[in-house]
Amino acid sequence: MKKFYILFLLTIAMQVSAFAQSTLELSTRLTEDYPLEMPTLRAYPIYLNAEVEEPDSVTEVTLTINGEEFPADIETGFYYYLWEPSSYGNHEIVMTAKTAQGEETTLTRNITVTNSVNSQVVRSLEDVVIEFTGQNDRWYYGTHTFPQFVGAYNDINAILEVECPSIPGGCDDWDRLAYIDIKAPDGNWIQLIRYITPYRVACNHELNVTDYMSLLQGEVEIRVFIDTWGTGGWQLTLDAEYTAGTPQYAYSNVVEVWDDAYSFGDPANLQPVETFNVEIPEGVQSSHLRVSNTGHGWGGNNTSNAAEFFNATHYFDINGEQTFTQNLWNACNPNPDGCTGQQGTWSYPRAGWCPGAIAPPDIYDLTSYVGSSFNLDYRFHPTYQDYCHPNNPDCVSGQTCADCNDGYNPHYYVDTHIINMSNHPMVYGNTLGINAVDNTQIYDVSVYPNPSKGVFQINTSYPESTTRLTVNTIEGKTVKAYYFETLAALKNFTFDVTSLSSGVYFINLENSYGTGVKRIILE
Repeated sequence: MKKFYILFLLTIAMQVSAFAQSTLELSTRLTEDYPLEMPTLRAYPIYLNAEVEEPDSVTEVTLTINGEEFPADIETGFYYYLWEPSSYGNHEIVMTAKTAQGEETTLTRNITVTNSVNSQVVRSLEDVVIEFTGQNDRWYYGTHTFPQFVGAYNDINAILEVECPSIPGGCDDWDRLAYIDIKAPDGNWIQLIRYITPYRVACNHELNVTDYMSLLQGEVEIRVFIDTWGTGGWQLTLDAEYTAGTPQYAYSNVVEVWDDAYSFGDPANLQPVETFNVEIPEGVQSSHLRVSNTGHGWGGNNTSNAAEFFNATHYFDINGEQTFTQNLWNACNPNPDGCTGQQGTWSYPRAGWCPGAIAPPDIYDLTSYVGSSFNLDYRFHPTYQDYCHPNNPDCVSGQTCADCNDGYNPHYYVDTHIINMSNHPMVYGNTLGINAVDNTQIYDVSVYPNPSKGVFQINTSYPESTTRLTVNTIEGKTVKAYYFETLAALKNFTFDVTSLSSGVYFINLENSYGTGVKRIILE
């Protein structure tokens, strides 16, 4: 009996110890380093990440804003809440995550919402040295903060300063593949800049990155990779120049399509890029494809010096039909970024890049495909084949080329995004808003109880559609906004607007099929 009692106590102690060593982590991109800038009060996506080690699991994430609690929505890899501030000024936001085993953790952010907007330059990387076997051994990871806003800036320009570090060898002797990525809310790394270093000299570069304004906000993780191997290194400083102004679209999101290295001319797989199924929701008002592709590999064991020195023409097919054409060839003399004094073969044209320059992305308009889904294919130069390839059964070393098994075969580094834009709220990888309503259906909306003390439910009927519901004053001002992806989600939702003053309000419901309005009295 005594042994059983001791074993029981040990089991309890181990459980308590495990409970005390909880691994529940909660983080947010929302930062106190900058105010939330809004020329007009609009919905702002607050992103959160909550994780806990198995066997425990996160059961809910909530936000308490100025004393009123709201549930966060869950997406693949992250949580979010679309917050529409009720006023300018200071707001306390307490974020809470809870687990199945009863663990709980909170974060608090005191956020100032302002309609005052000024152009500014924000520095992230500052004199970061990338050096093989150094502190940042080809990779740098860091967390940086940026402005947070809706409709406040119409342009973001990245300014990259590349210097020779005070290390043995100074600047690297060679042109190296490099890129700068930002971490999206779901943990995916999104390429911001594709870059090829110059030969042995320092240079400055600029690239418009307005497409990524939805990600260049708040607290953001940044990583840098340079394929340097010990013949010197590089020192980097990165500024983001935010230009105040009213953008054409207040919201945007980024959908990653391809991010990989692909063989070029492999006889066993001449078209290696996977088909991507694209869906551009009705809520999008403008959309385009942004493609970075740089060709690498050359020499006597690559047919026609591919892929680096091969003038290739590629195609984008939509549902099997050739739609866009891409000529992947850059003139490098003069250097497109004005990088002078380089050594080596910097002056020769290349496939999608030049030494000492940011590789310029190619842009293709997808706006005509809004509201549809389609298969997207990236078809490499159809007539090219690398005959000096181990997958070519007819390749004979010393005859077809020097060495059929050399291995340094032509390849492309492809990074492709779809950038969607709208004046309706959007979150990363998903569209929650809708287009301007142009429809015929009028919904019968019932609210119960009505009059209400601030807590009520709604019953209505409409075709399945992403739906926006707002609570408006009699003057038409929106004081609450909600978004539902299914009709069932709307019907099962309990609205709590007890923070509103008593009086007459209007419930406004709209989606791509129709609208509905109902008056409600708050007592």
